[in-house]
Amino acid sequence: MCQCSSGWSVYTTEAILACLFQHYCYTRGGMRHTSYTCICGSGENSSILHYGHAGAPNDKTIEDGDLCLFDMGGEYYCYGSDITCTFPANGRFTAEQRAVYEAVLKASRAVMEAVKPGQQINVLELAAAVILSLVKMEEELYNEEKSSVGYQELGLP
Repeated sequence: MCQCSSGWSVYTTEAILACLFQHYCYTRGGMRHTSYTCICGSGENSSILHYGHAGAPNDKTIEDGDLCLFDMGGEYYCYGSDITCTFPANGRFTAEQRAVYEAVLKASRAVMEAVKPGQQINVLELAAAVILSLVKMEEELYNEEKSSVGYQELGLP
């Protein structure tokens, strides 16, 4: 995140961060491969699932105020990790970005608390959906204007 700055193209930033991530995996984690090609998007592209492929290359310039999403993973003895992070390019969330970020964080924490051996996956999906629905209802109650930030649900595997 420290290597990201507004005004850079997403492709350049992706290349830099992917190299730094891969270097960290090699030197600190003992990994020799990444699990998959880095998914990298900023602004509107940060909400597109699996953005950054031949049909939609990472070529957008990161603007001041954009959110950046990076989805990377290292592979260790055939175990593939999946690490996703979202952060503001300029280092500061807007009020609206912070609200969405905190809603997703609450949902993530609810799912983590519900995880236990033998737990059904639909219980975990329900935990996330309930939290996001409550947050969305709160937003609608307190904000009469329609939010420009969208929620895009991604089912758990």
